Amino acid sequence: MYVVVVDIFALALLAVGISLVIRSSRTSGATSEPTAGVYGRRIGGTMLAALGLALGLMVTLFHFASVA
Repeated sequence: MYVVVVDIFALALLAVGISLVIRSSRTSGATSEPTAGVYGRRIGGTMLAALGLALGLMVTLFHFASVA
């Protein structure tokens, strides 16, 4: 049962990270340069998405390996 809870949490982290990356890629105008906050959101979103993916994969694969 813990695998389902951790996987839901990992999917939430992945979704939040991807949405941060997508929202930070849109700039206000064609000529405006990205600010430091935009770069911070891109890096933070990428790190959240990677954490969610790694956490979900590790827990799920360990569960399947220990059951067999």
